[in-house]
Amino acid sequence: MKTLLTSVPQWFPISPYLACGILAGQLKAAGYQADTLDFNVEFFNDILKPDYLQTSLAAAKAFAENPLLHCSDKRDEEKYSRKMSDIAGERNKIISSYLAENEANISATISEIDGAVQVLKTRELFYDPEQLYRAKDIVKSALRIASLPYVPARIQIDNYIANPYMTYDFADIDFQCREPQLNMFVPYFEEKLKAYDLSSYQLIGISITDLSQIVPGFTLARLLKKYSNAKICFGGNYVYKIAKELKQIPKVFEDYCDYLLIGDGETTIVELVEYLSGKREIAQVHSLVYADTKGDIMATQTTPPLNLDKIYYPDFEMYDFEKYFSPEIVIPVQLGKGCYWGKCTFCDFYTGQQKFDLKSVVRAVDEVEYLSRKYQTPFFNFVDECIPPKFYHAFAKEIIKRGIKIYFYSFARLEKQFTHEVLKVLYQAGARFFMWGYEAESERVMKLMNKGIDLKYRKKILRDAADVGLWNLCTFLLGYPSETQEELQATIHTIYDDTIVNTSTPSNFALKKNAILKDHIEEAEITDFEPNGELHISYKYHSDVNTMEEIKKNRNAFEKQFLIDTADRLFPHTFTESDYLLMYLAKYGRDYLKSYRLKYKKELLF
Repeated sequence: MKTLLTSVPQWFPISPYLACGILAGQLKAAGYQADTLDFNVEFFNDILKPDYLQTSLAAAKAFAENPLLHCSDKRDEEKYSRKMSDIAGERNKIISSYLAENEANISATISEIDGAVQVLKTRELFYDPEQLYRAKDIVKSALRIASLPYVPARIQIDNYIANPYMTYDFADIDFQCREPQLNMFVPYFEEKLKAYDLSSYQLIGISITDLSQIVPGFTLARLLKKYSNAKICFGGNYVYKIAKELKQIPKVFEDYCDYLLIGDGETTIVELVEYLSGKREIAQVHSLVYADTKGDIMATQTTPPLNLDKIYYPDFEMYDFEKYFSPEIVIPVQLGKGCYWGKCTFCDFYTGQQKFDLKSVVRAVDEVEYLSRKYQTPFFNFVDECIPPKFYHAFAKEIIKRGIKIYFYSFARLEKQFTHEVLKVLYQAGARFFMWGYEAESERVMKLMNKGIDLKYRKKILRDAADVGLWNLCTFLLGYPSETQEELQATIHTIYDDTIVNTSTPSNFALKKNAILKDHIEEAEITDFEPNGELHISYKYHSDVNTMEEIKKNRNAFEKQFLIDTADRLFPHTFTESDYLLMYLAKYGRDYLKSYRLKYKKELLF
């Protein structure tokens, strides 16, 4: 019995996603064969090449000469012909504008892309900030060229922007998965799968963790159903969040997958392989959704809570780390499950995980020590939603006690227990920055969010962190319903305060399907909400105070100005470059990054 575990575009291609490594570790420990394949990093390596970009450019120019789109399947004409016409008009406008405005840069980008990729993968080049930022801009420009034949959908290094003319209802997702003129992943995976012999696999798992992976993930699944005899299983945090909707769509189980793995998969993946090996009944596989022989959708009992100390170490043996867009190996590790607070009204990060629990300190440090030695790297990303200060203090002291040399970062809550002494010990143990959930300056707004922290300690914690050498990456939630302009400006003022905020990650408020706020909308002055598509995790909502459009407009205006004002700084703003930030801090330290001013002028794309 052999299993293939895959991750899909789009995800930032710096390091492997943890889920596949964890499941591979469980299967191998149980005596089963398991391979892992990162289609995401394969995808970026394949498209960021001169030949691919030349082909994309030629396709875009050919479309501009004959700007028409017709449904590949005539059965779709009645429903989609008008949309295809509208998309064709928009595509022609974007391509024509891009070619006219970037004629001088296109050839240079194509000729320089190989060098830019090498900068991101080579230590001697990567750690030169001037070369790094120039290389990142070349990659951004190259991805714009790669996207041209499929605009207004487009691929970015930190996102896949789905076609805005299509909804997130399953019917529109299904259409895109069959339509190569709209979806770049149809021709990509059609060609890519020819390079693999899939005949030895009885089960193929596809991890979908984010909205940006819905179209690519479903496209891959449909083609795997077509070209392999393996059973296809969807898993990942995003699948859990839309499981209720998926259960109502029989076509999902007919054309895309055989199983949905719901929630934490460490137990389920082994039980599913045992079922496929004839060692147990399917009803005995926990946390599984499937269609029975009559086509009825069935769901099994939820997996009992895991004993985290008995979970086997993740296995990254099959990954070619030289393919990642990074000069160093950064290993993702999970120290626990869930969130110990779990009451923020806007949040759904912990959805699908068992009730909060932690590995023991000794077990957690054992794992880090093992992985550091096995993969010969000191770099770690602890992917937990949050870790209690008391645990982190003990964890850090154990790292120091054993003399383990590592560098790491993770999310953390601005709890007063993160004292100067605790933060100092964490820095000594290898912490280089934390992603603190600052969210908003207003006490009123923070109360609505129910963050559960003592606000008078926030800035002291950040100052203490800076004092011991830590970098502060702070997340902000802009446009919480009922937030006034004055409150928004107070938050923006904090974002600009580089004595406490070194990197900002601002996000728009979104009303999540699985968030607490959904059941208390009146508290945030939301009048009503409606689905944003069957496979979307957020709702469209209405408020008499701030509309979704106003929130987006305000955030975009702020972000544009902030990027201009901080254009010569290192890592002032990021969603996905945390691994790069860790590497730079490990090499140069906080003071260097804070004082460095780029001579290279970043390309600011708005």
